[in-house]
Amino acid sequence: MDKRINIKNRKRASDSNRGSDFSEIYNHWLFKLSSIVVSIIFITSVVTSLRIMVQKLEILKQAEQEVEELRLTNLHLSIEIEDMSTDRYLEKEARNRLNFGGEGEVAFVIPSNILNSAKDEVRSILNAMEKQSDKANNNMEEWITFLLLGV
Repeated sequence: MDKRINIKNRKRASDSNRGSDFSEIYNHWLFKLSSIVVSIIFITSVVTSLRIMVQKLEILKQAEQEVEELRLTNLHLSIEIEDMSTDRYLEKEARNRLNFGGEGEVAFVIPSNILNSAKDEVRSILNAMEKQSDKANNNMEEWITFLLLGV
């Protein structure tokens, strides 16, 4: 009986040696280094895929926006085409282009150089008003500092 027990013990010992072979491979520095390298490659691949997906989603959103804008433009143009087909629109355009007036209307023809100079004068007046409002705000700040500091 002793011999049989020894045989079984030897068999168990040989089985345990097989497991230690794998543990030696897992504990080897080359296996650990290669595992780290493979992991890094996998992670960079995933990150790159995510970046590409985000870029594609942004492109898709821009394309959807452009499509929506083009639909609106198309709608406006189709409405304008319907309006242009009427006699009323043709009459209005003829009067505007030829500087004619309808019954009871008075047409004013303003040269473009006078119109441009008037625009410049309006801008200068508006700029002057903005400067005055800025001065009023500065005066308020000066009064506040005077009241707080006394000097």
